[in-house]
Amino acid sequence: MQKDLVHRIEQIETILYGVIALLLIVACVAILGTAAVHFVSEIRSGNVVLGLVHLLEYLLLAFMAVELLYTVCVSLRTHKLSAEPFLIVGLVAAIRRILAVSVEGSTYLHGDDLLKFRLALWEIALLTGSVLILVISIHVLRRGRTEE
Repeated sequence: MQKDLVHRIEQIETILYGVIALLLIVACVAILGTAAVHFVSEIRSGNVVLGLVHLLEYLLLAFMAVELLYTVCVSLRTHKLSAEPFLIVGLVAAIRRILAVSVEGSTYLHGDDLLKFRLALWEIALLTGSVLILVISIHVLRRGRTEE
C-alpha cells in the first residue's frame, strides 16, 4: 500500500513538472515576442542603444526561463534536484539587474540626482559581489563533481 502511495505521488510530481515546463515555454515565447515588439518600437523611435539594452535584458530573462526549463527537465529525468542550474539563474538575474541599474544610473549623471547615482553604484557593487559569490559556488560545485 505504501509503495502504491509513493507511486501515485511520483505520478502527480511528474504531471506538475510537466505543467511547470509548459508554462515556462509559454512564458519564454511571450518574453521573446515582447522583446521583438519593444525592440522594433525603440528602433523606430530612434533609440537604438536603448533598444539594444532592453533587448539584451529581455533575452537574459528568456535565458533564465530556459535554464529553469532545463532544470525541470533534468528533475523529471533523474528525480533529483540540482543546485547548479539555480545558481546559473541567479547569476543571469544579477547580471541582468547590473545592466538595468547601469542604464538607469547613467541618467542620474545628467541631473541633480547625485544620491540616486550613489545608490545605483552601491547596488552595482552589491550585485557584483553576488556575481562573484555565485561564480565561486558554481566552480566549487563543478570541482566537487569532477573529484567524485
